[in-house]
Amino acid sequence: MSSRFYKTTEGIPGRAGRRRACLLMVLFLLAFSVPAQTPKGVFISDTVEIGKPFQYSLSLLHRPAADVLFPDTARFFAPFLVRDISIFSTRTNAKGSLDSAVYTLVSFETSPMQTLRVPVILIRNGTDSVSVFSNTDTVRLRERIQSRRLDTLRLSTYTDVVTLRQQMNYPLLFVILLGTLGGVGIVFLFFGRDIRTRILRYRLHRQHLDFHRSFNRMARSIGPETAHEEAGRAVVLWKEYMEWLEGKPYTSLTTREIVESVRDNRLADALKEIDGVVYGGVYSDQTQQSLRVLSELADIAYYRRSVQLLNNPMP
Repeated sequence: MSSRFYKTTEGIPGRAGRRRACLLMVLFLLAFSVPAQTPKGVFISDTVEIGKPFQYSLSLLHRPAADVLFPDTARFFAPFLVRDISIFSTRTNAKGSLDSAVYTLVSFETSPMQTLRVPVILIRNGTDSVSVFSNTDTVRLRERIQSRRLDTLRLSTYTDVVTLRQQMNYPLLFVILLGTLGGVGIVFLFFGRDIRTRILRYRLHRQHLDFHRSFNRMARSIGPETAHEEAGRAVVLWKEYMEWLEGKPYTSLTTREIVESVRDNRLADALKEIDGVVYGGVYSDQTQQSLRVLSELADIAYYRRSVQLLNNPMP
C-alpha cells in the first residue's frame, strides 16, 4: 500500500503487539463485510470526550493490481485533529487485497453528534486515479456536566430576609497588624534616636511647666502668717525638681552641700533667708526675692539639660 503519511508504529511487542493484532482482526472483519472498492470508516468507540484521544479505523478491499493512497493528517479530518497513525501491511487473499490504517483523533467540538467521511485514492494502471469516499460514520459526544434546562427551574415566590452576623476577617487583620508593626519598626530603625530625644525633651518641658505652676502658686500664697509653712513646701518642691532634673540627691543634702554643688553666690543668700523664714518665722521683703532666685536657678538647670539632650541624642 502506498500512502501520504509516515508509519508511526512498527512491531510493538507485548501488550502493544496484542492490541495491534486485535485492531487488525477488527479491520479484516469490517473490510470483508462490505463490497469491494468501498472504503470503510468506523469509529472504534461510540462516544468520545472533549480533548481525549479516540480511534478511527479506515480500510479498503481492492484488486491486487491497484495502488491505494490513504488521506494524510493535514486534510479531510475536520473537525477532528489527527494525533497518531497506525499503518498495517497489505494483506492479500482470494477476495482481494486489504489496506488498512487506524487514526488516533482528538476533538474539541461541542456538537453532541459529530460525523466523519474521508476519501481514498485508487491508482489504476499507474496513471489513472479515482477518489472514493468512505461511508459516513457518527460518534456521540459524552457530556461530563449535565446541564439543566432553564424552564425546569422553579423560582421561589417568597423569601425571608436573613440577617448575617458580621465576622472578623482575621487574616486581613493579621496582615494589617503585621504591616503596621513592620512600618513602625522601619521608622524606629532609621529615626528611633531622634524620636526618643524629642520625647524626652517634651517630657522635660512638661515637667518644667508643672514645676513653675506649683512653685509660683506657693510663692504667691506666702504671707506673714503662712510664711514658715509655704516657704518650706516651696523649698522641698524645688529640691525634688532639681533632683529629678540633674540626678543629684538634693532632698538629702544640707544647705551647705547644695551651695557647693550648684556654685552660685545668690543661692547661699536665698537659702539662708528661706531657712530664717521656715525655722524662725521671720518674714521680710527678701523672702519673695529668694524664691525668685530658686526659680531662676531651676530655669538655668532646665535649659542646660535641654541643650545637653539636643547635642547628645539618646542612643
